[in-house]
Amino acid sequence: MPSHSSRHPRVAAAAAVAAATAIVLTATPASSLSGAPVTDGSRPFAANIVFGDQIKGCSGVLVDKSYVLTAANCVSATSERPVSGKIQARTTVTVGRADLNAGTTGAVVEATDVVVHPERNVALLKLSAPVSNVAPALLSGQAPAAGQALYSAGFGRTASSWVPGLLNSGQFSVTATTADGVVDLQPSGDSAICQGDAGGPITRDNAGRHELVALTTGSWLGSCLGGPEGETRRGARAVRVDDLGQWVKDNVTVPGPDTSNLTDQRALADFNGDGKADLAAVDKNGTLQVYRGRAEGTFEPNPTAVGTPGVWKTVQRIFAGDFNGDGKRDIAAVWESDRIQLHAGKGDGTFSLATVLSPQNATWAQLKHLTRYKLDPSSAKDGVLATRPNGDLYAYKVGTNGQLDFNGGKKIWPDTSFQSVIILGTGDFNGDGRDDVVGVWENGALVRWTGNAAGTLDSGGLAAAGTWTDLKIVTGDVDGDGKIDIVSWKGNKMSFHRGRGNGTFEGVGVQL
Repeated sequence: MPSHSSRHPRVAAAAAVAAATAIVLTATPASSLSGAPVTDGSRPFAANIVFGDQIKGCSGVLVDKSYVLTAANCVSATSERPVSGKIQARTTVTVGRADLNAGTTGAVVEATDVVVHPERNVALLKLSAPVSNVAPALLSGQAPAAGQALYSAGFGRTASSWVPGLLNSGQFSVTATTADGVVDLQPSGDSAICQGDAGGPITRDNAGRHELVALTTGSWLGSCLGGPEGETRRGARAVRVDDLGQWVKDNVTVPGPDTSNLTDQRALADFNGDGKADLAAVDKNGTLQVYRGRAEGTFEPNPTAVGTPGVWKTVQRIFAGDFNGDGKRDIAAVWESDRIQLHAGKGDGTFSLATVLSPQNATWAQLKHLTRYKLDPSSAKDGVLATRPNGDLYAYKVGTNGQLDFNGGKKIWPDTSFQSVIILGTGDFNGDGRDDVVGVWENGALVRWTGNAAGTLDSGGLAAAGTWTDLKIVTGDVDGDGKIDIVSWKGNKMSFHRGRGNGTFEGVGVQL
């Protein structure tokens, strides 16, 4: 197991023993000594890594369908820091299998390349083939705090077994963090970090979902089979990865769209029916472009132009939804002439010629925050949400004539406070089957309002950390995991904020 940094002499000796022992003895997945194998399927992303011919074993975590994150020390066959490039020894990764001795779940693949973080004890292993049946871990985006409970997972040895072949978990509390990303951990109960656990995920429980905070890097090895004689201390150390989302994204994905030629008129929806949201955007030449979504939460760099080039220059706003109830995603376009046109989706990424969605006697262009919203969850048709000039928030249905019913709109918030909201996004953010609303407040906070059975909104709370001032947002299931995400942008910088499925989102977006 990789050692602690030499900057911390109180652990260096024990860690050195751990490193040497790992090279000689462990070859299968590692685990934490808590006496509690993971049997609930809560951490399928945990990985067992074997380097060489059953000589050295570590743990890791799937962070992309084609990449596993682990401790950099694990990758090196010597005490020297590894370098990025081709992996020299055969490296086998097993992921999605909590019991290595039974079952055929998950995948077993070889790792071919390594990318080493320039400053931290962290490395990315590129897999020879993508893992399609295991969901990657979600990076927390929030730093560990003193006293906070965190959970280890690994395939290392225990107090009684050299090679248990099981994913075990332990609970720890944070005692200290440093500016360079080191996290000190104190065990709860009989939890411990043992040889073979290095590189394993340290997670935070967020409403029943384990989010990745750090990677295990070392411990005193107290209570571990084969540990230093007489050693009883079980304190451990980890390295933060919660703030490495951008570094991970930069190294696991190919380039996305060039946004320098795009206007702020953008919409997200699965226009081609592949389960991932696509990005529709009007470029500065007045052409509507559609960028196809990719599984890792990015978009193809080369768009498809929709319709006649140049005709979208005067559009006030676009938004996406299924407004005719046919199961395909459409684009609604708001124009200066107080009309909303419907471009019905064909389900293959193309659209039919425009038809009228709004009655001509309504002043739709004067409304703020126009976006898709379903007032009645049982309806096949989406409707529209908008803020009136006085700050009242209204939801509108599409009638039997295929047009929005302006006069039949329903006020869904009791006061005019939405006048202070800069921009809105909608979707079922908490998985209860009803649409919710997120909005950037004038103080820069991203706030959530939760849809209720009465067809109005309840106060939700903070939807994500950080300051969202001046950011534009659109919502949709970008990565195809069944949870609504946010894409934000300011100028040429566009970022992806993964939805957690509980009404909150990653505050630190990953740049697309």
